[in-house]
Amino acid sequence: MLLAPLVRALAATVLVAAPLAVPGASPAAPAPTVSDAAPAPARTSSLPVWLAPVSPHAENPTNPLAGRLWGVYEGPQDQVWRPFTKATGRKREALAVIAERPRTKWYGAFVPDHRIRTTVTGYIASAQDGNPETLAQMAVFRMKPWEGEACKRPTTPAEAASYRAWITELAAGIGSAHTLVVMQPDGPFLLCAPDRAVKSELLTWATQTLSALPNTNVYIDAGAADWCENGTAQESFRCAEILKLSGIQYARGFALDSTHYAGPVENIDRGSEILALLEADGYGEKHFIVDTAKSGRPTLWRDMVPATKRDLKDNARTCRTRTMERCVTLGIPPTPRPADPQWGLPPEQRAVAAKSVDGFVWFGRPWLYNQADPFVARRALDMARTTPWTATGPR
Repeated sequence: MLLAPLVRALAATVLVAAPLAVPGASPAAPAPTVSDAAPAPARTSSLPVWLAPVSPHAENPTNPLAGRLWGVYEGPQDQVWRPFTKATGRKREALAVIAERPRTKWYGAFVPDHRIRTTVTGYIASAQDGNPETLAQMAVFRMKPWEGEACKRPTTPAEAASYRAWITELAAGIGSAHTLVVMQPDGPFLLCAPDRAVKSELLTWATQTLSALPNTNVYIDAGAADWCENGTAQESFRCAEILKLSGIQYARGFALDSTHYAGPVENIDRGSEILALLEADGYGEKHFIVDTAKSGRPTLWRDMVPATKRDLKDNARTCRTRTMERCVTLGIPPTPRPADPQWGLPPEQRAVAAKSVDGFVWFGRPWLYNQADPFVARRALDMARTTPWTATGPR
C-alpha cells in the first residue's frame, strides 16, 4: 500500500499514450458487458481506479467518472490523513485501506465564505497531484438550516445571501477542474422544511451554477434505499421529489446512501425506480452514484445498532469480526465500473449498474464520530480489519 503514491505518479505519466485499463482484460480486449461477463464473482488483477484509469461500461459510454484517475487527497483538510502518516506497522497498513483510497471531502458553513475558494483550490491541487485530468470529489453541505433544524425554522435572508456568496466562491475555486460534487447530503430534510420553496430555489440555483462549470458533474442527494422522507413510507416518488426541487434538470444525476447503511443491491433497486419516475416526468436519461464506504455488511437503518446506548445510529457499532451482523464495515471500494463481475451483483442489478450507475463512491464517512467529526481510529481499524473487500474484489 505504501507504494501507492509512486504508482499513481507513474500511471499519470502515461495517461495519454496508454490505453484505458479494463478490469480483467488485456489492454487490447474490448470492455466486458453484462451479457458476456462471467456470472460468478471473480478477482481481477487490474489496478484500482486510484492507481490507473479504467474505461466505462459499454452501456454507459458518457460516464464522466471513467477514463481518469480518481485523486487521493493528502493533506490537513482530511481527518484521516494525519493519523495515517503518524501511524506505523500494522496500524499504518490498516489505516491505508481508507487513507489511500479516494474519498469525497465535505464542505459546509464551517468554511467561511471568504475562504472557500482558496480552500477548495488547495484541496483540488493536492488531489490531482499535478495531473489536471485527475478527478477530485467533494460534497456541498452548505444549506442552513439543515437536518433536524431545517424542519423547525426557515432560512433567513442573511443566510440565503451567504449561501449564494459561498456557492459563487466555491464555483470559482473549482474552475475547470474535473470534479464530482454530491449536492446537499441528507436530501430528505428538504421535504420537511417550512420554507421548501426558498430552499428549493437556492439548491436549484447551486446545482445549475456548479453544473455549468466545464468539467464538474453534480449528483443531488436523494436519500437512501430506506429513506426518502422522514416519518413516511419510503416511496420512490418522494426521493424523486427531492431531485425535482433541487434542480435535477441541470445535474448529471443523483446520489444514494450518504449516511445510511443499505447495500448496493437495495440502492440500485431504489435508483432504478427513481430513474423511471424522472424519465416519465420528462427529465430525460439520468444516472446515479451509490456510496459503498459503509455497506460491507448491508443493514437497514431500522436494524442498525448504535455503538453504545448513548449513541445515535449515525454512530453505528463497527463490525469486530467478519461474521458479525447489524454493524458497519467498509464496502466495495471506489470504482466507475460497478457492474464488473467481481463486485458480485445479481444479474438484474448488474444490468442497471452497467447502464445507469456512474460509480460506487466513498462519500460516506463511517470512520468519523457520528459520520461527521472527529476521526476515531478504533472505528477505522475495526472496519479495515473486517471488510469483506480488497481493492480489486472479495477477500
